[in-house]
Amino acid sequence: MRTAQAGFKSGKGGRTAADLLAELGPTFRVDVGLKSRSPAGTKPDLAMKGVRALLDTGAGANCIDDGLARSLGLPITDEGEVSGIGGRTLANIYTARLYIPDLGRLLFERFAGVKLEEGEQWHRVILGRSFLRPYRMTYDATSGKVEITEV
Repeated sequence: MRTAQAGFKSGKGGRTAADLLAELGPTFRVDVGLKSRSPAGTKPDLAMKGVRALLDTGAGANCIDDGLARSLGLPITDEGEVSGIGGRTLANIYTARLYIPDLGRLLFERFAGVKLEEGEQWHRVILGRSFLRPYRMTYDATSGKVEITEV
């Protein structure tokens, strides 16, 4: 059973782990791309490494920053309607590989292209409830620790 941390440690400037978690939300570092440069059966070697991904229990689907998807040359495989705090809008749907090193998990699926960077968001990927389904998530707001465990 694999376990990974998505919380924070206390940071510079006196910001505690609890402050950082409240401000930024549970976060993983992930690798993103379309094709792995490593042989099959080995750890994927994707083009963009260490991308910040928000674990979002309010998101029904997984999303990627539209500018990041375009810069990686991810194929647009569809167009769909997405909704959020700004209401409904049409979004490109990209196909991508996403590797979560801390969990040893590789996803190859569709991601809605959303304007995270344009909206001055810190994250470039959102992993929603569909991603979280096979995990138990423990969120300790007082300590700033978040733990994801396979069930």
